[in-house]
Amino acid sequence: MRTKRLQRNIYLLRLLRVANMALFTIPVLVVYYRHHGLSMQDVMLLQAIFAVTMVVIEVPSGYFSDVLGRRKTMIIGTILALCGWACYVVAASFSEFLIAEAFLGVGMSFMSGTDSAMLYDSLLELGHTEQSLKEEGAQMSYANFSEAGASVIGGALAAVSLHLPFYVQAVWMLVPIVASVMLIEPSLHRRAGHKAGWQEMKEILSRVFLHDTHIRSLIITSSVLSATTLTMVWLIQPYWTYVGIPVALFGVLWASGNALVGVVSIRAHIVADRISTNSMLAILIVAVSLSCIIAGLWPSMITAGLLAVMYISRGLLNPIVNNDLNKRVTSGQRATVLSLRQLGMRFIFLIMAPFIGYMGDLTSIPTAVVITGSLSAFLWLSSALFKGFFKRLR
Repeated sequence: MRTKRLQRNIYLLRLLRVANMALFTIPVLVVYYRHHGLSMQDVMLLQAIFAVTMVVIEVPSGYFSDVLGRRKTMIIGTILALCGWACYVVAASFSEFLIAEAFLGVGMSFMSGTDSAMLYDSLLELGHTEQSLKEEGAQMSYANFSEAGASVIGGALAAVSLHLPFYVQAVWMLVPIVASVMLIEPSLHRRAGHKAGWQEMKEILSRVFLHDTHIRSLIITSSVLSATTLTMVWLIQPYWTYVGIPVALFGVLWASGNALVGVVSIRAHIVADRISTNSMLAILIVAVSLSCIIAGLWPSMITAGLLAVMYISRGLLNPIVNNDLNKRVTSGQRATVLSLRQLGMRFIFLIMAPFIGYMGDLTSIPTAVVITGSLSAFLWLSSALFKGFFKRLR
């Protein structure tokens, strides 16, 4: 009976990824903000505040998941996400959008890392950890196909009313709540005689940042790359507008991008067999930086196609890096370490986003895209300088 319920976890986690990524609002979200009078700097500031929320909550929520359970953490996260989208339905000002983003930030923090940790722990108890990377990639693929489909639907709903996608989103968020309630807690992540408290979290942080150079490198480099692609998520709609792409095509374009992420994710395990994770990250960060710089210097519908590299990066990054981290940490520390990666990404985004938004308003969107690519390359190269710094801290 327990084996069947653990196997059901895999399908429920697929459903959770699909439901959480079915974002009907995303293709028109920036347009929706601008409709309510927000500037581009306001948009980026909102996302920076969202990042602050995740920076504050990310690691404690991962630790909460490790100590008190994956299932409880997922339930709390999905309920808070519902509250966030419900707030969006009635929001009409910066402060009201801020409240909605705070709910979403805390909710996503609770789910971030916990879903991957629960997948790995379920497979660990079933004795099938060799399926982890393939399943992680498949789940990411299904999630991005879900976002692609939801983007098309959201664009069609927005053609009727700009508010309609937000009503649908709020109701839809009941689905992940039901799925999270149906999960069963894997038993192998519970630690006998573990020391719950800040002392243990300190030990985890010490291991990651002072002693395990591979994990530290993965977290820092993937954080820079993720922050860059996240910044471009918020710049790409204004960029499309700048080069003359009709708003009516935004849903289709967004769907196409996420379909590309899905196709790449499902084949990520093949890439992982042929190239090391660190080499893959280096190639991706160079490709993303160059595509942003070229698309920004020569903005056109043709160079806009270069930004497809961003979607390829997203498709490879999460399944491969998460699987690498999962294999290198114990079950009792898994969600905390995965949350550290998200924390790094949000912290870098917190620094980048307001500046990029300000430059977009002050100069132009293509200039902001060039700056994003340049900052990405600079941060990646600068991270090499920290190797000596961490060695001195040991």
